[in-house]
Amino acid sequence: MPENYFEKGEKYRETYEAHGRNLLAINNAIENYKKALKLDPKNVLYHYRLGYTYHLMRRLMEASSEYEIVLRLDPPQFATEEDLKIVEKYTSRLFTNPKEFFKLKDLVVVIHPEKPVIAYNLFWEDDIDYPGDNDPSDHEVVWIEFSKNKGKVTGVYTYFHQAILSTEEAVKDANLHHQRARINVEWGGHGSLPLRWEKLHLEVTFEKIGKKIKIKNMAQRYRELSKSIKNPNHPLARDWPKKFIGSYKDFITFSKYLELRRLLKKKKMVIISKWPNAVINRYFLTYNYFPKKQWPK
Repeated sequence: MPENYFEKGEKYRETYEAHGRNLLAINNAIENYKKALKLDPKNVLYHYRLGYTYHLMRRLMEASSEYEIVLRLDPPQFATEEDLKIVEKYTSRLFTNPKEFFKLKDLVVVIHPEKPVIAYNLFWEDDIDYPGDNDPSDHEVVWIEFSKNKGKVTGVYTYFHQAILSTEEAVKDANLHHQRARINVEWGGHGSLPLRWEKLHLEVTFEKIGKKIKIKNMAQRYRELSKSIKNPNHPLARDWPKKFIGSYKDFITFSKYLELRRLLKKKKMVIISKWPNAVINRYFLTYNYFPKKQWPK
């Protein structure tokens, strides 16, 4: 049965994502997705997962080929004026550390066609940890869930180093600020933090392989980055700061405001689709980025 091969592919892919450069796992994932597609060649999810897995490996031509099939089988819709108003309404208030080195260069917004949730895909100039990874950007995501009837925010979700974070305080604060959530951005690595992130235990569960991984918290990140960035002598990092200078209090200060609405209006990259990485790759960005989870669970 194709779903059996697909489930095996999912398990191998999650093993790869949980353990980093596990080439055996990722190759097994690809082979199982291909076997599933031989039995069910028009399955959109199977094509998407195969494309996403190629993308994780930076096999971009193969990823793009699969993404094109996905969007041919399930075409995206272009946003209407009403859609643009909704996206603008729920655009977050973004706050960075005043010492932030990289600029936010792109914003791609993907609206889910069936569920009241919007993915705000943020693309920074680079990630302080990875100057030589062949990704000329740092991809981060903020998801806003809302009530169509009441027009209120019902969920605020952020991507932070594999974990998806959410707090009730972030939702309450968003509705106190005209449905605009406050998002704080980690220095250099750009992990996105909802309001009251301090109370969260940072870990991610990989369901298929039954494994939990603890994510480095901000205190651990500070201890590392205040000593040195990962690759201070890399040629592409020659003009970068070599470490974070300041106290931990300085590190968790998010006082520089970035108006996302301005970037939204300038770039005008808004689309409706279930498949964010596919539409970003085929419709909007001309450079590579590392793909992130498509929707929060």
